[in-house]
Amino acid sequence: NPEGQYNIHNFTNSTGGIVTLYEGENDLLFYNNDTEYIVFSRYDSGVSTRAYTRASTRTVTRATYTPNLEFTDPGERTVNAPDMLFANYRDGYISTKTLGPVDFSVELQPLVFTYKIRYEFDEGLKYVAVAKGSLSGMAESVLLHTGETSEKSATILFDECEITDYGVRAIVRSFGSPAFPNFNYPTRNNEKHGLSLEVMLRNGKLVTFNFDVTDQVNAQPHGGVIVVDGIVVKKED
Repeated sequence: NPEGQYNIHNFTNSTGGIVTLYEGENDLLFYNNDTEYIVFSRYDSGVSTRAYTRASTRTVTRATYTPNLEFTDPGERTVNAPDMLFANYRDGYISTKTLGPVDFSVELQPLVFTYKIRYEFDEGLKYVAVAKGSLSGMAESVLLHTGETSEKSATILFDECEITDYGVRAIVRSFGSPAFPNFNYPTRNNEKHGLSLEVMLRNGKLVTFNFDVTDQVNAQPHGGVIVVDGIVVKKED
């Protein structure tokens, strides 16, 4: 409320519950917190809450991962992909004294978006035993009440890749592009985005492929389909 006081109410399911508001003007922030890889950082105002991937406060590592500095900021943290996150913000809600509760319906909007990634092979897919990947230049956090993502970027590591008849595919969640407003597309985006693929071959050898997917991500700042092709594992490998 205008005095800077705020309450936190937790609901056990999507049907909601009763919230006690201060009389007068209130700003209301709703979001799901049933997450495993997201932490919430609250500022002086209760509505100015920012969501981070849990690893944003400490670096997640993968022994085999080496950043491609052509497409990746050397200062980027490596993080887990965030869980699904939804939020809704209502400012200036006027609360008055009533004898009973007043119905208030809220439709939550997504703040985490999904990229479907296709790695298409030309040759050598039969030699691949295990595949893992990474996507760099993605937003490290998001403001819940505006949907604006942080200027600071992070590299998302993902291990759950599926080997298919055309190559490898992965489903990767992200807050989207950095410094991006949730309500319209930006006129500029200077962030580079790199995609990598690590494949462990059946003979135990590790081979890494790197791709520049800047144009694809900039055209799809809130999720989409990313395709890279022409991948070849040489027989001598």
